Amino acid sequence: MQYMTRGIFDGIILVVIIIGFALVVVRLYADFTRPLPPDEPNYDEGDTRPNQSVDD
Repeated sequence: MQYMTRGIFDGIILVVIIIGFALVVVRLYADFTRPLPPDEPNYDEGDTRPNQSVDD
């Protein structure tokens, strides 16, 4: 591993940091641009008591 000089090692670390930062940006963009859930739960499908068990 004679080719692994300090400059190459620092370059590899910089590349890993840049790739990680790019993945963070992509993930944040996906999270902030997704549609928000509705304000009111949709109970039109017949379930009017979603938090109660059958035994109640």
